[in-house]
Amino acid sequence: MSKNEYLKATLEWEGKKAQFEGSPEEVWKSINKFLIETNPQIVSLLDFLIKVNVVELLTKLKGIAYVDKDVGPVISVDADIGKLNDTERIVFFLLIKKTAYMTKHSDKETMDVDEVKKESKAKNAGVLLSQLTAEKIVQNMAEAGKKGAYRITDYGTQWFISKVLKKLQSEIE
Repeated sequence: MSKNEYLKATLEWEGKKAQFEGSPEEVWKSINKFLIETNPQIVSLLDFLIKVNVVELLTKLKGIAYVDKDVGPVISVDADIGKLNDTERIVFFLLIKKTAYMTKHSDKETMDVDEVKKESKAKNAGVLLSQLTAEKIVQNMAEAGKKGAYRITDYGTQWFISKVLKKLQSEIE
């Protein structure tokens, strides 16, 4: 574990105090356990929250997409993204961009309309991004008056994994 991956946190609640140390994932799990033990009603809240586990996501994408340290996101030649409709391809490329960002191989997790259009080959990318934004699958992160900067939401990631990923995995297996 590198120094950047080490986290130390202290949490106090109703007179109980705990310190947590380790990787971000270990600390997150420990804090959740502490909160559940301190207040069992919080369990329903934790189940309600969408959580994206980077390691699990990368495992699910294995054989479909990779992040190359030199060129960034790479789609496997074995993955037939032609099976995906325009909407699914847009979400796929936003997800790949997010994985590159999460693994520190991209300085941003967003793509503008032109980038989305170029990567996904969706002629109506702008319209579809607006629809996906309304559905909360995608979020426009641009400041008011600026060109759109779209990223996939955690809900969008969950949607892609549950509704679309199996189309690509069947090719690889």
